[in-house]
Parts: sequence; C-alpha cells; structure tokens
Amino acid sequence: MTKPIGAAAYAAIEAAMVRLLARIDGPATLTMARLASEAGVSRATLYRAPELLDRFRAALEERNRDNTTALASPDHIGELEAKIAILRDRESDEMHDLRAANRNMAQHIQALSLLVREQEQQIAKLQLELSESARVVPLVGFARR
Repeated sequence: MTKPIGAAAYAAIEAAMVRLLARIDGPATLTMARLASEAGVSRATLYRAPELLDRFRAALEERNRDNTTALASPDHIGELEAKIAILRDRESDEMHDLRAANRNMAQHIQALSLLVREQEQQIAKLQLELSESARVVPLVGFARR
C-alpha cells in the first residue's frame, strides 16, 4: 500500500484543480502532468491521491460534455454562420479594394513605361545627332579648367 499524501499537498492539488478547471484553455492542456505542475507536486504524489484524480477526471468529462453540447446548439451554429457571413463580406470588400488598387498601379506602370520609351527614343535621337555632327561643343559652365 502506498503512503497517503500530506494535508498541504492535498490542499495544493485541490486548489490547482480549481484554477485549471476555471481557465478557458482547451482540454488538451488539462492533463495530470499539468495538474501536478500547477499544484507544485510530483506526478507520483498526485497519483497517491486517487480520489482527487477521480474528481479531476469527472470534472474534465463534465466540461467536455458541456462544451460539446454548447458547440452543437442551434443558437451557437447560427452565431457562427452570421460571423462567417460577416467575414465573407469583409473579405469581398477587401478583395474589391485590392483589385482597384492593382488596376490603378497597372495604369501607373503603363504610363511610366510610355515615358521611359519616349525618353529612350529622345536619347537615341540625340546620340545620332551627336555622332553625325562630329563636333562636340562644351556646355557653358561645365567646361574644364
């Protein structure tokens, strides 16, 4: 037979159970290891208090049952469907705004491309004139000293 746990450890485990069960964390975080850690005792000490473990397991089952019932209720389903509709509308509005911004940027890119093409043509024309004139005239103010 195993040695029973002390009153302080028993109280610490009970307090840890209350704290853990009061949190909104998912059931995956409610483990025996987490309970032992929260209580500040070893898992071996925890397992020497089977009546507390039974209460903890029963509370977990009740909590899971309540969560399942609440999630499946028609009111909850209706709320979730309304949230989905709102999010879809918001997504649609955002997509519309992004498409408009994309079109605007494409127009700017097209206009800039035309300006670059004109500049390149003007540069080519000036280079041709320079090569045909065979004479280079320094610009005033830029002559070397």
